This record gives sequence, C-alpha cells and structure tokens, in this order.
Amino acid sequence: MTRETKVDLPYGRTALVLQGGGALGAYQVGVYQALEEAGYAPDWFAGTSIGAINAAIVAGSRPEDRLTKLELFWDTIAWPEPWAVPVDGPGRWAYNAWSGVLAMWAGQPGFFRPRIPSPWFCPGTPQTVSAYDTADLRRTLEVLVDFDLVNCGEVRLSLGAVNVTTGRQIYFDSRDQRIAIEHVLASAAFPPAFPPVEIDGEWYWDGGIVSNTPLDVVIDDNPRRSTLVFMVDLFAGRGILPSTMDEVAERHKDITYATRSGRSIEAHRTVHNLRRAVNAMWERLPPDTRADPHLQDLAKLRCVTSMNIVHFLYQGEAHETSCKDHDFSRSSIRDRRAAGHADATRTLADPHWLEPPPEDVGVVVHDAIRPQPVA
Repeated sequence: MTRETKVDLPYGRTALVLQGGGALGAYQVGVYQALEEAGYAPDWFAGTSIGAINAAIVAGSRPEDRLTKLELFWDTIAWPEPWAVPVDGPGRWAYNAWSGVLAMWAGQPGFFRPRIPSPWFCPGTPQTVSAYDTADLRRTLEVLVDFDLVNCGEVRLSLGAVNVTTGRQIYFDSRDQRIAIEHVLASAAFPPAFPPVEIDGEWYWDGGIVSNTPLDVVIDDNPRRSTLVFMVDLFAGRGILPSTMDEVAERHKDITYATRSGRSIEAHRTVHNLRRAVNAMWERLPPDTRADPHLQDLAKLRCVTSMNIVHFLYQGEAHETSCKDHDFSRSSIRDRRAAGHADATRTLADPHWLEPPPEDVGVVVHDAIRPQPVA
C-alpha cells in the first residue's frame, strides 16, 4: 500500500503506544514505517521517554513528513561511523560496548552532553543536578516538532511523566492542555542522567520511573471507545540465563522494564474483561430485575468497548550489551529499525487481530508474528 491508501478499520480510533528504552527506540521507527506503508494511520500517539520523543515528532509533523522527521532525529543524534563496523560476532559486541561507553563519556550530538564539572561533587539547582545537559535535545526538537500541529486537534498526543515531589504519575494530554516542548522534555527526563523539567511550578521526571509503557492512558480513557492499539515495547521479559556479568546487567534491565509492561497489560485486561462480563449479564436480565436501584448502580461499571492490542516487542540481537539503551551507534540504530520494520511488516500482512473479540472479552492482546527458527 502507499501512504495515500488508508485501511478502513472497525474501531473508533487507532492508537500507537511507545515504550521508553533510550537507543532501543530506533525499533519504533521501523514499526511506524511499516504501519505507514500498510496504510494504518494512528490518530492517537502515547509515549514515555524515547517513546515520547518519537511520538511528539510524529504528532508534530504533517503525515507526509513524519517518517522523514523521525529519520532526521535519529541521524542527528548518532556519532559518525568513518570506518567499517563488524556485522556480528565478538567484534560487533565490542563495538556496541564501546559505543555505549562513548555516550556516557561524550554524550550524543543533538541530544545530551556531560556536565562539567560533575554535579556529583558540586551542588546545584534542580535544572543542573543531573549528569547531562539536554539543551541540545531542546534545540533539536524545536526544529523537528511543530507544536501547532500537535495542538490543532487532528491527532492526540499523551506523554507520561512523574511529579518529582509527589511521586505521582501524570499524563500531559493534548486533548486537555496545550502541549509544549517542556512536556516532551519532562517525559524524557530520566534521572540521574537528565534534569527534571519545571512546568507550572511543578517538577517532572521521566514517566518510565513508574510506568514505562503508557498503555493505561489509552485503556482508562473516558468516554470509552473501541480502540485498535499498536503497542511497541523495547524490553523482552523472556531471555537466556546469564553467563557473564554483562549479561546479568542486561537481563536485570530487561526484567525490570518488561515486568512492568506485562503486569500493566494483565491488570487492564482483567478489569476491562470484567466490565464486558458485567454488561453481558446485564443484557440478559429481565426488565423488572433491571429496575433494582442496586443493580443499576452496578450496571454503571459495564462497558461495550473492545481494545485490540497488537504487541510488538524488540527481541534484541546476539551482539547487544548491557549498554544497549545508550548504544546510539548508527549501525545499531539501523539494525533495530530494520528489526521493527520486519516484525511489523510480517504481522500486518496477516491481520487476524482485526476480528472482533467475544462479547464478554474487552481486551485482547495479539503478539507480533516472529520468524520461525530454522530446524
């Protein structure tokens, strides 16, 4: 399909939900590219951390420019590669590890740079108590994101963040307020690397501290509407038993963030399915029974909406390291984007997930189709 060809969907809206994960967010670019090529046009973008940045770039661009702007962002923040990079094997693993260390010591162009002197030894203000300065990211987003488009009402943008002093999660939502560059920076302000961002007298950090996948803002939305959700996660819950210290660190990171996402999906599925079950029972009650005031109060819990979630998950490569979320090398960005494009293209070619769920089931999760291992 071309960009002009759009799929007619039996849902009130289509949402793209993007998890946080630093450099792994390049996988989301590939998924979005495949969605665009297949004619799927989300009208709601929800993101946290790097997912918030990707979501803001897409929401703040004209449809025909979205992929180009995403490509420009990822090209801007990667250091040049003036030499040939090993495709795989120990050489590639060493290169990825070096790239992660380079990001820690030198930062990333157009994104962040180390604070000198280090704030670990010099007390400062909330804006300066972080390992890195993100002024470069602000300038990059000012070029790439048109906030008039974000706030024009044609699409919706939701960004997850955490209030530093209360510890409560919040979503900045273009439906309810005007989204500015500060809201994007706040959603991506992962401590202690990046500084908190002040908005209306309150200070905010990256929403991934509490919930790295902003699925709840979509499923809990009122008024409820049936929604097709493309959810892109970046950390895999399942993995190998570690045999090195680096694999231990990588596995710990995967489990930490993947577990939150998995629990969030299960919790929402349970609640939403109960709402659908209440509605199914209500529809079977005779009219005189429905007149009971107590049952009428219980009936307020019911809903008839369906949430079909197509779940894309970055599985990683054999040469990934524990630095993978800050390995912004051009080679890794290219590989992750290609993996996202391949996973999404394969899955979208078999849209069995468009089938409506049973009447007592409110949330259905469809895992992306993965290639079958060679026997």
